Amino acid sequence: MIDILIFFIFFYGLLVSVVGYGLLFQKICFSHINQFEERTIIYVGFYGLFLITIISLITSLFSSHNFIHNGLLHLIGILSLILIGFKDKKKYLKNLFFISIFTISALLISKTHDDFPYYHLPFTRYLAEQKIIFGMGLLSHGYKLISSLFFLNSTFYLPLINFFSFHFTLLFFLIFFNYFLLKEIISKSTDEVIKYLYLFSFIFFNLSFNRIAEYGTDKAGQLLIVILIIKFFQITCYDKNSNKNICNEILILIPLIAFCITLKTYFLSYILLGLLVFFLNEKLLKALKILCFSKSFVIFLLSLFFYFLHHFIATGCLISPLSSTCFGDNLDWARSKEHFEFLSRWLEQWAKAGAGPNFRVENPQEYIQNFNWVPRWLEYYFAEKGKDQLLLLMFTFLVIFIFFINYKLRSKVLVLNKKILFFYGIIIIIFLIWFTNHPSLRYGGYSISFLAISIPVALLFKKFKSKISFEKNFKILAILIIVFFNTKNFLRINKEFNRTDEFKFNNFPFFAIPEKKVISEKTDSGLIIYKTNGHCWDVPSPCARGGLGKFTLKVRKKNSYYFIHR
Repeated sequence: MIDILIFFIFFYGLLVSVVGYGLLFQKICFSHINQFEERTIIYVGFYGLFLITIISLITSLFSSHNFIHNGLLHLIGILSLILIGFKDKKKYLKNLFFISIFTISALLISKTHDDFPYYHLPFTRYLAEQKIIFGMGLLSHGYKLISSLFFLNSTFYLPLINFFSFHFTLLFFLIFFNYFLLKEIISKSTDEVIKYLYLFSFIFFNLSFNRIAEYGTDKAGQLLIVILIIKFFQITCYDKNSNKNICNEILILIPLIAFCITLKTYFLSYILLGLLVFFLNEKLLKALKILCFSKSFVIFLLSLFFYFLHHFIATGCLISPLSSTCFGDNLDWARSKEHFEFLSRWLEQWAKAGAGPNFRVENPQEYIQNFNWVPRWLEYYFAEKGKDQLLLLMFTFLVIFIFFINYKLRSKVLVLNKKILFFYGIIIIIFLIWFTNHPSLRYGGYSISFLAISIPVALLFKKFKSKISFEKNFKILAILIIVFFNTKNFLRINKEFNRTDEFKFNNFPFFAIPEKKVISEKTDSGLIIYKTNGHCWDVPSPCARGGLGKFTLKVRKKNSYYFIHR
């Protein structure tokens, strides 16, 4: 019983801290904007996650994220919520609480994501126990795959809960995602096409993303990028009053685009949409100087600078694993360019269904070229995973059609103006970048596929008259989604209690962690390396996976920083 109490006290305490940082962020960045609280309230939770992430990226350069660091950090967040006033604070917190109640069943997991023991937990624990170490990428492949989510999670390392809070952030993303959608869907100022896109998002992602254990480092960012791109679409093509306020609207979104990029670098391609917005609006092009010297843009650049600095510190690459950005040939604490060329090809091979846990194609270099991979990808990836998601999306469209469409066509012809066509053209370009390079749903495929298919459907739906009873039907739909979401999770929880393997729910509500045989070796520089067979799991850091033999790499210490080198 005490474990359950600890679990939920820390969950809601950290949620309060995140919201506090969100209020602090908007106060710092947007207080000059008229009615900024009303405009930014839908983003507050995401701002909080982003600000904590920036702080984590900076402080990890000088200190481990230990209990003292994290305790002070979240105390400031809680005090910020108490001291910073804003309109309808109680109503906002009450809405977040209700959304959390209806989604918290997803948080109760015994088996984590497959990559969690491999590098998610080891990387996050490393940040909690050590300040940065140069050359961590030499220890394990996982230390080369850097997401700002690890830095964010490391700030949740606190007494009593320890690292069992490292998956809280994933549910926070879903809570803030749903709050954003609910506010925008019921808003009377939201254009009909945009409202359909928000409705599609509400159904599809709550049905598809109902298991936190499957999020990894990929799905959280895709939730955020979807609502940001729909918002860009709304501002660019549909908001009648946006010409007056478009500069402020873009300023509000810029920091969150940076957040997405730090979560996963494959979101860099979405900058194309940002550039398009400037060319589609003359006023915004004239205000380019204002945007470039704004607090939002400075934070955008600073967050990316510190994020890619961590790429360099761990791997010797500015963007790992892009070999063209690597300097390992000139650094003894980093792998060579050739190594990252191989790693990049390997990840592409995996994404194109050319490799699996027990399978490798014979000629991978030839396989990934010139669409040679498409037949096998269709058979082994799309047929098994992609088809299910496509059917779910079709089901989503059908539900929306039944609930909200009047089956009568409008007399007005569907108008596709230049802005809509250009915007959708960029969406298709981003889709093609994804499909030709890393056509896996987890590598940004959920979001861009959803957008590429949903935008034309939303435009088509506008051709029909909508039902008058929108609010009533939406309430019914929301209840059905909540019932389905929780039924799926309660059935899963019951199965996890009845498991017979190492992931049985024996430590409810904490996820299962198998015991590992660990040995340590102290290097001449004083750094203790921990070694184990297989995945590191919760082995103390730095953990070198792959065996219990002698540690073959070298370690030196310079200016209080450790360098692991060849």
